[in-house]
Amino acid sequence: MRAGKELKAVLKDIRETIKLGKHAEAIPKCQRLLKEDPKNAMGYLLLGAAFQNLDKAEAAKNLRKCIEYTEGPPIAALLGLANCAPSGELPEIYNQLADLQPDQSLDFLEKLFTLASDASVAPACFAALKKRSQNKEDKNCAKIQEYLGRIWFANDFEISPEDKELVRNNLHTYYKIKINVNQYYSYSKYKVTMEALLVTSDLSAQSVVYKRYLKWLYKEKDYTSCVRHACNMTTSHPKDVYGYEWICKTYCENYDQPNRDLWQPQLKHPIQVYAEQLLELNPNSNLALLIRALDLYAEGQFVSARQLVLQAQQSHPTYKETLELLARIHMELGAYKLAAQLWQQLGREHEAYAECLSHEREPAKLSEAVRILQTLDKSDRNVKALARCYFKLGDKQLLNDLSLDEVSKAEFILSPTDAVQALSSHESFDALLLCGKLHMELKNYTDALNSILKATRLRPHFAECFDYLGRLYPLATGDLARARKCYEKCISLNGLAEEAVDALSFIYQELGEEELNETLLLNTLRHLSSNESIRLQYKLGLHFLQVKKWDNAIQCFRIAIKHDSRCMVYWESLGDAYAARGSYNSAIRVFQKILELSPDNSYALLQIASIKTTIRKYTEAIEVFDTLLKINPSYLPGLRGAAEAHMGMANSLKTQNLYGRAKQHFQLAVVHLQSAFPLPKAQSMVWLWRLTASVFVQTAQLPLSLANLDVAGTLAKRDESIAYLSRKDLLLLAQRFYLCALKLKQNTYLWYELALTCYHSAIFIPEEAKSHLETAEKVCKMAIKERGNRWQNWNLLGVINMHSEYENLPQAQHCFIQAVELERKCYTAWTNLGVLYVKLGEVILANEAFTRAQQSSPIYANAWIGQAMVAETIGDREEAFDLFRHCQQFEYHPEAALGFAHWVCEVLSDPDSRTKPHIKHAIEHMYADVYALDAINWYVQNEEADASIASLTFQGFLCARQKLYVQAVEAFTRACKLCEPGENRDKLYTNLGYLYLKLEQPDQAVNALNTVAHATFKPIIGLAQAYYRSGQLQESYSIYNTVLGNVVGQDDDKAATILVAMASMIYAFQGEADTKTLLYQCVLLKGVPIQALYSSYALGILHRDNELSRTIMTELSAYAFKKEYCSDVSYLTAHYILINEGARNALTYLQTRVRMFPYSSGLRKVFLKFLLDYFVEDQYYQVATSNSALMALKLRHTNLQNSITASEEAETTIYASQAVSSVDKTGSLKLLQRAIRLNPIDGKARQILSNIAAH
Repeated sequence: MRAGKELKAVLKDIRETIKLGKHAEAIPKCQRLLKEDPKNAMGYLLLGAAFQNLDKAEAAKNLRKCIEYTEGPPIAALLGLANCAPSGELPEIYNQLADLQPDQSLDFLEKLFTLASDASVAPACFAALKKRSQNKEDKNCAKIQEYLGRIWFANDFEISPEDKELVRNNLHTYYKIKINVNQYYSYSKYKVTMEALLVTSDLSAQSVVYKRYLKWLYKEKDYTSCVRHACNMTTSHPKDVYGYEWICKTYCENYDQPNRDLWQPQLKHPIQVYAEQLLELNPNSNLALLIRALDLYAEGQFVSARQLVLQAQQSHPTYKETLELLARIHMELGAYKLAAQLWQQLGREHEAYAECLSHEREPAKLSEAVRILQTLDKSDRNVKALARCYFKLGDKQLLNDLSLDEVSKAEFILSPTDAVQALSSHESFDALLLCGKLHMELKNYTDALNSILKATRLRPHFAECFDYLGRLYPLATGDLARARKCYEKCISLNGLAEEAVDALSFIYQELGEEELNETLLLNTLRHLSSNESIRLQYKLGLHFLQVKKWDNAIQCFRIAIKHDSRCMVYWESLGDAYAARGSYNSAIRVFQKILELSPDNSYALLQIASIKTTIRKYTEAIEVFDTLLKINPSYLPGLRGAAEAHMGMANSLKTQNLYGRAKQHFQLAVVHLQSAFPLPKAQSMVWLWRLTASVFVQTAQLPLSLANLDVAGTLAKRDESIAYLSRKDLLLLAQRFYLCALKLKQNTYLWYELALTCYHSAIFIPEEAKSHLETAEKVCKMAIKERGNRWQNWNLLGVINMHSEYENLPQAQHCFIQAVELERKCYTAWTNLGVLYVKLGEVILANEAFTRAQQSSPIYANAWIGQAMVAETIGDREEAFDLFRHCQQFEYHPEAALGFAHWVCEVLSDPDSRTKPHIKHAIEHMYADVYALDAINWYVQNEEADASIASLTFQGFLCARQKLYVQAVEAFTRACKLCEPGENRDKLYTNLGYLYLKLEQPDQAVNALNTVAHATFKPIIGLAQAYYRSGQLQESYSIYNTVLGNVVGQDDDKAATILVAMASMIYAFQGEADTKTLLYQCVLLKGVPIQALYSSYALGILHRDNELSRTIMTELSAYAFKKEYCSDVSYLTAHYILINEGARNALTYLQTRVRMFPYSSGLRKVFLKFLLDYFVEDQYYQVATSNSALMALKLRHTNLQNSITASEEAETTIYASQAVSSVDKTGSLKLLQRAIRLNPIDGKARQILSNIAAH
């Protein structure tokens, strides 16, 4: 412990250090001092001062210690602490300083008020000031009260019960408030504070204070003060809506209360003035609108009042007074259901709510009304409502116990006739309305209408009157327009008049007013809860379905199902909506769900099958229809759908040229349709006659052998039970059926289809073509008369006039032009117009017409065929070929098939055309010949006996090219039978003879070639070959010799060919010498054929005539390095070396040749066969032989486009199997099996396989 002087010196030193700003030096000094004297208040004070600028928290800590150890008022420590303490401690610090320094107390109170702007410490500041305000002797009391009010106002603190206690003083003198002496004790603390703020604040602050103060006054139910201050606010702040709103709010909520006489005198003007001023400031003010509505309601202008109330409700939907007034207006308008919803929303169970419930139909609501009414007084209105409930619930005993007036007795107890008599002298509204209802029930519609009209005059705003007027006008006067207006008026008064909504919706639908119908249903739904809206949701969904708003319809049906998932009608409509939108899979799932809920639902099965028909899953559709018809065999929609599914399947098969199966489905369609005719009222259905006729017409267009049906005799008016109808019978019966349909209903489509049927009759019954065409023209004109703006009608009339039997080309041109003017993208009419121009020789116009058709539909085959015809006309062969080839990409068309086959045969027969790059590409890489063969096959099959000679010739030519010789023989045989004698028939028989030679049938070839009337070189040579192969060598040699004498010196090529053929015969019968002579003559000719060289070389090798062999070898040297001849030349040369130099040298030669032509499969085969023949036992060559075999086989696979036959491929495979057997037994067996599959009739492979199996 230091001495006093020393301590003072230390403290003085510390103070000086702090004054110099050396806080860091002062801190250690203070700490040393406090270490010696821990309770030194001055040391803590100086330490706190030193830390002020370095560490506020440490400074506050030391200053608190200073306060703890200070004896007496710690003013200095508190002042220091006020600068560094947390804000939470400041209210108490300022409060203490205000007490310790009275002269400066106002400054500390102001700091306290300023600190209250921090929301976290505002409660503490408010509590400190409120505590100080209790001291009435404080000279700063007025300022404290002002600060307290401002904090109270700014933070909206809850007013505690003690703050509401009356102030028993004369504080008004501080604020110079003019208060009545009797009101001294009616002011609470809060009220005094707010009054003080109003006096001391400027106008802008007053506005804020008024808003808080008026709200509190209204909450405290001090309506008098509230209205007075609100009126004052409208004077001081005339552009502020707040004062007007509190005046109007007070009026709206208390205008019918007993205390209204206390606050109404405070109003300086009538309430309407304030309402109008409020509307000027805020046109959407619900309070001002409500006051207007109250005035109109009092005047009986309920419709106008309702409009204002609804406008007010938009800004404040849940305002109680608005809802209550709206409910009462609805009751006056007869919209009891709307009123009941509002009373229920308000939670009111009184007589008005009970009366609304009494107008309901549901027993639960009626019972609830009875419960409420039984607790109320027995006024006439309540008794009538109770009677209404008992009447609807069927409780006659309780009904009879009630004391009813005459009108109520007539309504609920008397019979209609007695009731009408009892009411005859009554002229009240209820009596007249009831009388009208009774007359309507008795079907006295005129009297009913008069009574309802009288009632309407008494209450022109009651919805039920207009509902009954809407019902009566059609019955009494037939005036649907007035009925519509009445229903519209009824619904405008009562949006939930369900019967009126249904009736008006029906009228709108009948008149085609779909938009109005939609608006009506949507407006009605707005007033209904989700549970009550199911029926209207479904009705709205049907409307959306009608107007093709599929998504909206689906949403409505889903809502309906959500509330009633067991209703099949909702599910069915949902499925229909999905199907209409094109969501077929969703629709099918919905109908399958229906079948889960109701397995025997015919409609669900029908729709599933119909959808599958639509998406062309005909097989599945037919299965479903069969299931449906097993359940309900007489179900007309099922029979119709099944017939349509079979027709769709048949047409699909027709596009695939599967005519036999198509005919079966047409037959099944007829079976279904004819089973519908005996059903009641079936024959009055247009679709049945039309669909049956359509089946007949489509069947008649099949090939002749299939254009027939078995039809019930009664349907065809035949005596037999089952009538066989030919093509002619079908077309005539179809015409009769269309006429039956037209008798039931005439329209342009039926006339058009009948005209088309007559046109088909003219085509398929050529002997009666003229009469059918005349009928077709008349009928087509009837179609045009029915609907002249339909292009199809004009197009058909043009086609009729283009027929050769009824040709009228100018009229046809007029019709086609009419068609294209009606529909500019009518590709059918453009194509027909192009054909007409081709017929007239107008090639340029034809080209333009076909071009327009192609632009309208690039996939319409007839337009492309027309362009090909134009190309043919102008002689552009390549363009015609390309166009016809393009047509093959579309579905089958007979003209395209014939044209394409013709041009393929043309280019294949012309060597110059065949070598052109794009034609060569079309033949070799795009397989034009194969496509042409397919096309002409379909043509010949479809035409059957009517197939032309040209088509059969094309078929035979293309079949021969594909080595389908049997089919080619059949085609040429048919063509020969149809062809007249002449040059063309000679060519056909020549081709037929050569085909027989290909089939190794020389006798038939002799017969065919002998039929040729004017023989040329080709048939004569063919006949010689035929004789040779049939063993008639003398005849063959004689023909060769004769021809040789004619061609020697003129055509060396032909002469060489004949000499080679003669040499083969001479060698067989006269030996080597004569054969050499002939071959020598052949070799001496210019341009000797290579076959002659091959024959001579082979002859030299066989007879070891090396001189001849060397001579020929020299001639063959020109071909030795050409790939196409390498295999044959190498084969012969290898055998020459074999004979003269041995097998090794021959093998070496072949190896050299293989290296020269490594990709020649023929040479590889020769090499392989040589190894198998001469080195098969040599193990040294086994692996090499095996590898060579596999390579030969692989090369043949890569060159399959070179027309390698299956037998040739099988032969190579057998060689490969033999070569591989010594290396890979399993692989060898697999190759043998493959050879057998390639050529099952070849016995060699089977023999090798059996030998292997035997060992």
